[in-house]
Amino acid sequence: MTAQILSLRTLLCAGFLAAAVLPANAQDSVIGTFTVAGKTTKFSNVYATLEASPTNSSEKYLILLVSDVAIAPADRAPARLTNLASTGAIHALKLRWKYGFDSVAVIPYHSGVQETGYAMASMSTVNLSSLSEDRVSAEFKSKMLGQTWFFNALIKAAIAKGGTAMLEPDLDATVTPAAGGKTDPTSLKRALGGMGYEFTPDAFFQAIGDHKAEAVKLFIQAGMSPNQKNEQNRYALNHAVVFCAQSPGEAADVIQALLAGKADVKTKDPDNGTTALVGSVQSCNLAAVEALIKAGSDLTAKSNGGTTALQLANIFQRPELAAALKKAGAKQ
Repeated sequence: MTAQILSLRTLLCAGFLAAAVLPANAQDSVIGTFTVAGKTTKFSNVYATLEASPTNSSEKYLILLVSDVAIAPADRAPARLTNLASTGAIHALKLRWKYGFDSVAVIPYHSGVQETGYAMASMSTVNLSSLSEDRVSAEFKSKMLGQTWFFNALIKAAIAKGGTAMLEPDLDATVTPAAGGKTDPTSLKRALGGMGYEFTPDAFFQAIGDHKAEAVKLFIQAGMSPNQKNEQNRYALNHAVVFCAQSPGEAADVIQALLAGKADVKTKDPDNGTTALVGSVQSCNLAAVEALIKAGSDLTAKSNGGTTALQLANIFQRPELAAALKKAGAKQ
């Protein structure tokens, strides 16, 4: 999303906001669908506007509104859209980007969507094809964040300029327990979405690489296997060890989160044949190594070169790690 935001920043200019409002352009077009609980409607109308922030007139919002029916200007206010959606008169979706900030939100308007009329961050990917002072061409689609509704749209539209944006309230993305005290997987996935992560294996490994222990915990709680492999055939735990050199403390938190989720300590790195414990002694901190020991790591396991964790701790001059390994029963 950052690269896409930067594209918008580059293309929009400071004097973009004007007083006049342009009429709808006959060349405007949208191809896309809005699917809710298995039922799909096609988008047929698109409206693009550039509006001033209600709290700071120097800030702007680029707003794209797509719908299955034509929507009169007077009906494009949030309250009116909500009312029309509640009666089934429209099935619409709004994409809202705050110019100058990494802030993109999606607002659904559909009688079958519980979150109708609420803005949700990190719900959509956006690919900008072109943007001028007068026109925009873009594609956006939903991420898989546990919701029962999905969308995609390819739009070309003239940009109407002027007015003050009326902003929908943000949806609270906190995790809430479901009936019986169990955590609702949908809430977990939405919470991940609020952190910028889609519920996919690739995003899981991205969270590990980003040293985001809280996100790793949410992934596992939502159903992601702690023994997931990435495209390099590396298990999550071995992958986490790789990042100790960048940030030992945060990497230790991630390792502990994976171990709490029952990650298998016997898995080996595909490049050097090391278990997570053997691989950890070069760069990981004491907390990570102790967590791996406590989780039942094999103290006799060796790398492809035939060295144990204790031998490597001595080679790398990590006396505190060597002491922890010896205390756990490791032998020279």
